[in-house]
Amino acid sequence: MLCYLDNQPVPYINSSLKAAIDVSQAVRLKANLNQCFQGVIPVGKGFVVTEKQVNDWIKADSKNQEVLKLFSMGANLAQEVNGKPERWIIDFNDNDMSLEDASDYKLPFAHLKTNVKPERDKNRREVTKLNWWKYGEKRPAMRKAIASLSHYFAIPRVSKWAIFIPFPSHWLAGDKSVVVASDDFYVFGILTSNVHRTWMHAQKSTLKADIAYTHNTCFETFPFPQTPAPSLITTIRTTAQELHEYRSQQMEKKQWGITKLYNEYFHEPTSQLFKLHAKLDQLVLQAYGFNPDDDLLEKLLTLNLELAEKEKRGEAIVGCWAPTQ
Repeated sequence: MLCYLDNQPVPYINSSLKAAIDVSQAVRLKANLNQCFQGVIPVGKGFVVTEKQVNDWIKADSKNQEVLKLFSMGANLAQEVNGKPERWIIDFNDNDMSLEDASDYKLPFAHLKTNVKPERDKNRREVTKLNWWKYGEKRPAMRKAIASLSHYFAIPRVSKWAIFIPFPSHWLAGDKSVVVASDDFYVFGILTSNVHRTWMHAQKSTLKADIAYTHNTCFETFPFPQTPAPSLITTIRTTAQELHEYRSQQMEKKQWGITKLYNEYFHEPTSQLFKLHAKLDQLVLQAYGFNPDDDLLEKLLTLNLELAEKEKRGEAIVGCWAPTQ
């Protein structure tokens, strides 16, 4: 149970007799809603196709490339160079495409009619059965949020490291991925920092030793910095971009995924990966006005509860974006 002294959260002693801050009472902040999403759920194996099929269909009619997308799941984000997907998917779900419009893409449509419709005809959910060319969960809110972005940021829903990576807008995220609708490397820097990772670890649900990142617990409760100086925002953004470029170069050079890279270098103090994370962590602490020896969970929970009270009073707070001064 969470205890308070002068309206501030204080440590309690849990069943393992270790002092801890109970973050389960953190409030989902309105400013963070509709910014983080679990990817689509197709409901039908036939939606996923091979690269050869994709190439053949585009060769037959270049129009088909409009509905063929690289399909990103958690495994490729963690294991492939720069998270690039190995699979493709047929996607008739942008703009809620009608049956008549979908049928204009003859080869992909015929493939779904042969490979998805028979399975959907047995589906107990009437809307899923009738709309057999569409996904079971299309994620329209996610699509609207990312529509104007050149890229956004994604993380495997379950992984060892739970590291965000930039995600090109022409990829489609599946349900084993979680995406954040921002293309600002300042936001990427905050999410990549030890501050967010500490909150994430406290909020996570666990599957074996891996981390399950959920939008409602890990992200929507997370309090972003409220009053960082403009110069600090710029420095965080620049450092985050430098970290991304370093990671990308190393993955390309070594043909490693992000998990392998972090396994090898994250805990090596002389590595560039370690140094860039240390620099970013220091900058993000400054953005919050925290000290290195502060209890991060206590500070973050206090901030979460303060921001929730402000929202209750109808006051605006800063969410998943760089604040303007």
